[in-house]
Amino acid sequence: MKPSSSPSNPWTLILAAAGGLGMIMIDATGTSVALPEIQRGLHLDQGAQQWIITIYALTLAAIIPTGGRLGDIYGRARIFTLGVILFGLGSLICGLAPTFSILLAGRVVEGVGNILMAPSAALLAAEAFGPASRGRAMGIYSGLGGLAMIAGPILAGALIQHFDWRAVFFINPPIAVLTLLLLWRARPRDAGDKTATLRPLHSVHLAVALALFVLGLQESHHWGWLSPATLSLIGGGLALLAVFVFTQTKASDPLVDVRLLTNRQFAGDSLILFCAQFSTVGQSAFSAIYLQRVLHFTPMQTGLSMLLFLMPLMIAAPISGRLYDRYGVKVPALIGLILATSGIFLQAVMIPKCSFPLMILPLLLIGAGLGFAMSQTYTDGTALVDRSQAGRAFGALDTLRQLGGAVGMAAIGTVVVAHERTRLLDLVARTVPPGTLGTKVQDLMVNAVYGQADAVQALHSQYPEAAASLKLLSARSIADGFYLGGSIMVIGLVGASLLLRGKPRPGAPASASSV
Repeated sequence: MKPSSSPSNPWTLILAAAGGLGMIMIDATGTSVALPEIQRGLHLDQGAQQWIITIYALTLAAIIPTGGRLGDIYGRARIFTLGVILFGLGSLICGLAPTFSILLAGRVVEGVGNILMAPSAALLAAEAFGPASRGRAMGIYSGLGGLAMIAGPILAGALIQHFDWRAVFFINPPIAVLTLLLLWRARPRDAGDKTATLRPLHSVHLAVALALFVLGLQESHHWGWLSPATLSLIGGGLALLAVFVFTQTKASDPLVDVRLLTNRQFAGDSLILFCAQFSTVGQSAFSAIYLQRVLHFTPMQTGLSMLLFLMPLMIAAPISGRLYDRYGVKVPALIGLILATSGIFLQAVMIPKCSFPLMILPLLLIGAGLGFAMSQTYTDGTALVDRSQAGRAFGALDTLRQLGGAVGMAAIGTVVVAHERTRLLDLVARTVPPGTLGTKVQDLMVNAVYGQADAVQALHSQYPEAAASLKLLSARSIADGFYLGGSIMVIGLVGASLLLRGKPRPGAPASASSV
């Protein structure tokens, strides 16, 4: 890849790059706030609702390595432009979606746009002021992205409350148009490297393997853990993943350089990202569901409550950077994992008590913990390799992180839904009278669990005892999912304490011989 010349309008280029990052941040936080309203609006059960988050994370995990390669081959500005167009189009499809399947198709298009847009956006921003001012440029770029992350849940909550869930997705198309206009005004000059290679069959192989595994995992609560469908999909996905790993170890130019994992430090960084994303994607989504369904928060109140998670994250991230400069990644990573693990387990304990004040401390701990644990893992992992291989290391780390998110949402969601269904059947058996009246009460309870507002109101007014039991049932089931997330964080904590060492030597080769 030939280096880009500094554009004549560097500030305009940074604003364009930040526009792409802003869309990603707003969409990520806004979609979580919108989940309960999407469920009600499209009459989805809890298992179907999970796919809104899972399909997006799965798309990211499957094609992350391809996005960076395309930027190298065809030029960052071109690929960034294509990514912005696709992300805006995907958001438009989601907002207009008449059915759940079309909504999921829009989420896939958004995911593809994200992968094309994000790597190129960061590199365009870094080069805006020239090589001597990359730190300054990235500080501005990251700061604008942080503002978007904070604004996302608030803006989403306000739009949902005054319009409906579709308005959340309509935020992005105007930002996409503005971003394209800014990019056209900046006119960055870059050239692709036609000698770079792209192997689409490797990307297809990875996508199919992950799709089979996650589909089997997420639908296991419908089919049963030991059903032929579940075992075939999970087993087939794992087998294809094993073949993919083997082929990547033999490839001269692998799509995902799994050989980097032979370095214990790189493996530790990867484990942190996987475990943290596994736990917190589900935690974020089901926290929003809990606040609106169990505590009856409005979407606006839900969005504001997410600041308890986001603000500590932003405060802790720069502190983590200073600790990394002095001690290496192990100190901030262990501090962060201890805080985040404690927060998730504490949140699981407090959820059945159905009191928002009891949720404040866990949210603060989780946000601060993630800010400490995750912010420097990419820095550490890419510092282990030669500068020319930093993009490959970043791609491997990001692939494992997004894989953690896809698997985590599927696994945590499966636990929540399976336990919720079991408890609901037990509650019906214990409390619902036989006959026509019993059938009516049972239907109301099922629809209330699925978030239908009329059923919730009818249950509260006609059968208040059943409504109270249903509220506790949902809370306990969500807490069970959080216990799973906390357990995975414990694995990350133990693994990081064993694998991580001090600060890596810049450019040290990430191979087995370097540890």
